Amino acid sequence: MAKKQFTMNNQQKQKYVELFTKALDEMEGANYQKPWVQPHQGKVMNYKHKKAYRGCNDFFLTLLCAINKWETPYFLTFEQISEMGLSLNVLTDKDGMAVLKDSGMPEFEKSFPVVKKLTSVYREHKQLTFDEYDALTDEEKQECRWRSALRIYPEFNLSQTNFAALYPDKWAAMTALPEHDYEQGTRDDVLERMIGGEWRCSIDFGGYKACYSPSKDSISLPKREAFKGDWQFYSTALHEMAHSTAPALKREQKGLFGSEDYAMEEFVAELTAASVCSILGIGKLLDENHIAYVQSWRKALTDDKDFIPRVIDQVQEATNYILRRYREVNESMETPLAIAA
Repeated sequence: MAKKQFTMNNQQKQKYVELFTKALDEMEGANYQKPWVQPHQGKVMNYKHKKAYRGCNDFFLTLLCAINKWETPYFLTFEQISEMGLSLNVLTDKDGMAVLKDSGMPEFEKSFPVVKKLTSVYREHKQLTFDEYDALTDEEKQECRWRSALRIYPEFNLSQTNFAALYPDKWAAMTALPEHDYEQGTRDDVLERMIGGEWRCSIDFGGYKACYSPSKDSISLPKREAFKGDWQFYSTALHEMAHSTAPALKREQKGLFGSEDYAMEEFVAELTAASVCSILGIGKLLDENHIAYVQSWRKALTDDKDFIPRVIDQVQEATNYILRRYREVNESMETPLAIAA
């Protein structure tokens, strides 16, 4: 028998759209604030020259830092690593053991290609420095020829080297979190156990990005001390846990950033997190940060009359899945919490 879906008539649909739109209107001035802090490091750049990368290098290196949970945005070429007296780290497995090649030799950290455009200027077959070119007259400059070529340089993140071991004070300074007050809330022992290893997929900590990877079926979160408080930590963890229910609930995760499919999955995750937080007494069902987070989906909310019914059906499923697991973990504890049926 096919699973019964949440259904609404057109009048009910319109009322829900009006309800959410009114909430968005009332909090339109609310700006989404990231629930955690991170070091004031700025853009990805070459550590030696302190020169920021641009274009595709900026995009891919920033993404690489997030994926690998590297603690700094700084990169170096192999030559620069050698000049600074540094060495590459040996790759290790999940147990901290060195990864070995077939020859028995250790595997070292891998580089990432950085594309650089090299421009040269020539006059009468002689390559000029840019200072020499600037010193020419306008007529002489007309005689010059310019040549451009793309070159690829393998580069490594500072985290892939022994910099932290050689310069612990510098490393501590560049990776230190800004001072911030951590707002203590009511710790939930069941959620702590779920997030600590009793959820359906692995949850890893490190870096400064919260995400669920469908390909790896794993969740990444910043370290707890980077968050602004217990509620922000639980809410963020539950948002990603909601995403991770998709495989178990046969919910498709598709669509590019900005598409309606992407908006729906993010809406489902955010409202599921808000719903679970509210049920467990961790926070309000929809606070200013939740509303600010979904502001960008106003168009999908108003253009598609079936958007809300589909979202609510999926939020119910994801919420029930998380709460079922919550009850299972609670029942396995030596002293279970008293929770609502």
